Amino acid sequence: MDATFFSRFAIVSGVCLTAVFFNGCSTVPLDETGEMQAVYISGQFQMLMNADARATSKATSEAFRQLGYFEIQNQLRNYDALLVGRTPKDAKVTIRIKEINSRQSELTIRVNAAGDKALSRQIFYQIEKNLGGSGAPITTR
Repeated sequence: MDATFFSRFAIVSGVCLTAVFFNGCSTVPLDETGEMQAVYISGQFQMLMNADARATSKATSEAFRQLGYFEIQNQLRNYDALLVGRTPKDAKVTIRIKEINSRQSELTIRVNAAGDKALSRQIFYQIEKNLGGSGAPITTR
């Protein structure tokens, strides 16, 4: 193997490691006390919802409508769902719902390929509001 191979390998490895370190994982506070948090991992916003998959899917579809998004896919099965929409600015929003038990579902939101934490939070708050929660963003951070 020649030096060119090793230099290319080093560059590719460096780029991959940089992407991993800068994309990372963070918690996202969802209330003023900090007791309710979501996880933001590599562009994906993940949160546990206090509703089954069917109710969460219905609330998500309604949130798309309320936020002015165009729903392009709505796949509901017994214990999971996939909803895909487009924002007025043509950002792709993909929401996956997986029922954990009869009272809780895991909600995963991804905006475009890279993710958008602020837009993901806005979508989450609307879904939460539709499920009977406050839907109010925190004001202290």
